[in-house]
Amino acid sequence: MQIPDLDLQQPRSLKEAWTSLEGDASFDWMGGGTDLLCNYKWGINVPQKVISLRQTVELQGGAGTLAAGRTLYEIQQDPILQKDFPALSYAASVIASPLIRRTATLGGNLLLDTRCWHFNQTLEWRRAHGSCLKAEADVCRVLPYPGNLCVAAYSGDMAPVLLAYGANFVLAGPSGERTVPASNFYAEDGIRRYEDKTQEEILLRAELPKEAGNWTVAYQKLRLRKTFDFPEGGVAAAVLWKDGKVVQARLATTAYASVPCLYPEISASLEGGELTEVHIEAAAEALFLAVRPMKNTSMSPAYRKKMARVLCRRALKACTSDY
Repeated sequence: MQIPDLDLQQPRSLKEAWTSLEGDASFDWMGGGTDLLCNYKWGINVPQKVISLRQTVELQGGAGTLAAGRTLYEIQQDPILQKDFPALSYAASVIASPLIRRTATLGGNLLLDTRCWHFNQTLEWRRAHGSCLKAEADVCRVLPYPGNLCVAAYSGDMAPVLLAYGANFVLAGPSGERTVPASNFYAEDGIRRYEDKTQEEILLRAELPKEAGNWTVAYQKLRLRKTFDFPEGGVAAAVLWKDGKVVQARLATTAYASVPCLYPEISASLEGGELTEVHIEAAAEALFLAVRPMKNTSMSPAYRKKMARVLCRRALKACTSDY
């Protein structure tokens, strides 16, 4: 399979990037391209123009930063992040493969296109199979009901961890910058994907609140192999401790829906006391009941749902001092 002919632009600044938009051509922003270029080979939503942001200076950042242009390898190896926000470095370390992490960017992972067994196939496969709502057809193959939304799964690993830390996203467009809470960024639609991000806007960086370093955060991932594969399910747990008791807690998931999800009611049930085995089991059972995986990945929905309980239990235990 070959990448189709594309108009490739490589701006070195945001101003140049927006200048590249002149004309009526359809376009994609590209970070590392490790997922996007594979989609192009399969004939998935190929635009006329691709604007690579690898050389855009405003997206670069030094140690300790969460600039969108930093590679996952840089996030994984960053000594400041390893010390202050170890769950972020760990999550980066379990994405894809070592070679891909050298190229893939933080921004690319956060803006990862949703995935589905019926969508992420070659053009010839989709023509034979009948395609789907997200590609060339007008019906979802997972939930074939009139007027339904696309239920392709969001499968990024960094988003649930950033949700657990309470992060914000900084976006830039031709009219200026704005900050959006990560919890309000994603839209529950596998096609629309974002609540109000315009196509012209670029993700500059993720920002953590000042108190984020006081939280204990852990991430657990389910996948077919120990490397390369996208998550079939992922759970991030975060706990803010005081005198051995849980002051605040957060639970976030990935790959169980079209968005990375927070579970405030389950999290609230953990607050105000010690994080005992009883509390952990109750939260794990509640998450098991809450997730609704679809038949759109390699593993069965029933198994992925059962594993939500296991992943939640492991993540919460990892947040305790005696794990």
